[in-house]
Amino acid sequence: MVGDLERRLVELRFLDGVEKVEHVPYSTGDQFWVRFNKPLDFQKLQEVLRKHGYSTVRFANLPSKLPHKLAEVLWNGVTLVIGRNFSGLSKFKASLGFEPEGIAKIATDLHGPFQIFITTDEAGVQVLYEYLGLKYAPPSPPPPKPAAPTTPSTVTKPGPSVAVQRPAAPVNTPPAATPPPSQPQQAKPVPQPQPVADAASVKPEESTQSQAKKEAPTQKTS
Repeated sequence: MVGDLERRLVELRFLDGVEKVEHVPYSTGDQFWVRFNKPLDFQKLQEVLRKHGYSTVRFANLPSKLPHKLAEVLWNGVTLVIGRNFSGLSKFKASLGFEPEGIAKIATDLHGPFQIFITTDEAGVQVLYEYLGLKYAPPSPPPPKPAAPTTPSTVTKPGPSVAVQRPAAPVNTPPAATPPPSQPQQAKPVPQPQPVADAASVKPEESTQSQAKKEAPTQKTS
C-alpha cells in the first residue's frame, strides 16, 4: 500500500519527464500511476532494481502483438512486471497473459507512445524515486490507536454476601379520624320538693277524728 499519496502527487507533478501523476482507486487497492512524456531509460532502471534485489519479467508478449484494436480489448498495456524470485514457470505464464505478483509494473500507454509506471506498494515508490533522482522519505506513521482498557488477569471470587439494611420505606398512615363533636346531653328534670302541709292549715275536725280513731279500743265480737 502506498502512503502519503497527496505528498507524492505534489513532489512528482512538476518533475522533468513526468507528464501526469494519478491516484487511481481500485477495489483490490489504490494504485499510484506516473505517466512519462519521454521514453524510460531501461538500463538505468535495471541498475536501480538490481541494487534492491528486484528483477523484471516480460508480460503478455503474445497479446501485445495482436492488432491494436484487438489488443486494447485483451491487453491492458502492461509489458514488464517488477518483483523478486521469478521462476521459469511464472515467466512462461506471464508471457501468456497471466500477470505474476510484484511490487510494480510498467505499461505502454495505449493512447500515447510512452510508458506508465504503476505501483501499489511502497517499495515500488522507493524504486521510482531513485530512478528519478529524488530523495525518498518513508511515509509518516499512522496515528496511534487508543489503548484498550486493561482487564485484571486474575478472577476474584465474590465474598460472602452481606445483607444490607435498607431504610424502610415510609408508610403512609391515614390521618386519625377526629371524633364528631359531642352533642349536649339533655338535662334531667330535677325533682321538686313536695309542699309540706302547714300545721295551722289542718282543720280541727280532722285532727280530732284521727285522734279518736287511735284511742278507741278494738272490740271483740262474741
